[in-house]
Amino acid sequence: MTKRNDPKDAWLLDAEVQYKIEEINSRWEVSLIFIDTKDPKHILIKKIGDYRSKRLAEVYAKNMQQTAAKDIRGTQKVNKDDYDINSN
Repeated sequence: MTKRNDPKDAWLLDAEVQYKIEEINSRWEVSLIFIDTKDPKHILIKKIGDYRSKRLAEVYAKNMQQTAAKDIRGTQKVNKDDYDINSN
């Protein structure tokens, strides 16, 4: 059984949320990337689904990004040079 309010996951409330879209086996896979604003090397990548077209994937990714972000105005930002997300 998983704890609901695990203190180790508190950073997710203030995390910057980005998304990644990759073509895998003729489907477009969407993942959300949660980046700790206090420690940008601390990330969590969560697959949220796959879609038949890139356009559908983009629509769902943007919607899920806004839903997952605590601050939908996008003010939770980290310096892009502080982390490197490599798909390899």
